[in-house]
Amino acid sequence: MPDDHLVDGDTATAFESLARERVIELDHDIDLHTFAAAFNLFRAASQIVQDLEATVHRPLGLSIAGFRILFTVWTLGDLQPRQLAQLAGVSRAAISGVVNTLERDGLVERRRENSDGRLVTVRLTEAGARTVEGAYRSQNRRERELFARLEPQELDLLASMIRRLLATDPTR
Repeated sequence: MPDDHLVDGDTATAFESLARERVIELDHDIDLHTFAAAFNLFRAASQIVQDLEATVHRPLGLSIAGFRILFTVWTLGDLQPRQLAQLAGVSRAAISGVVNTLERDGLVERRRENSDGRLVTVRLTEAGARTVEGAYRSQNRRERELFARLEPQELDLLASMIRRLLATDPTR
């Protein structure tokens, strides 16, 4: 049984090779190119998110979801919770709890935007703006460390390819 934390390159490569063998056993028509791309993208994203949460966000008293909500409102301004959920990548079911926590901590506030009170927007407080600005500076320092093996041109290409994936409508 492998260690709980597959970190080094040799172990990661061995894991990918074993996973590749298993999916071939499952179905010989599996597209191994898309398997490898999805397998490694998922693992990299999970590893980066876990690292950032452990090294940057949790020490500041934030969850990754809380940081994403703060960053989204900081970037775009006041948003309705449903918009915020979509843009921050937080489930609609979780948005209320995360916003409640941020509001309790004085980082965001809810505002009623119409006369009947049904339309609510979330806005950053001054403390929330200071928090997200400091958190992002720390996050970017860690991002530079995590991506140090890649040249600037490789980072640009990676970002471009991921944007193309994000622009793809998987329902078509």
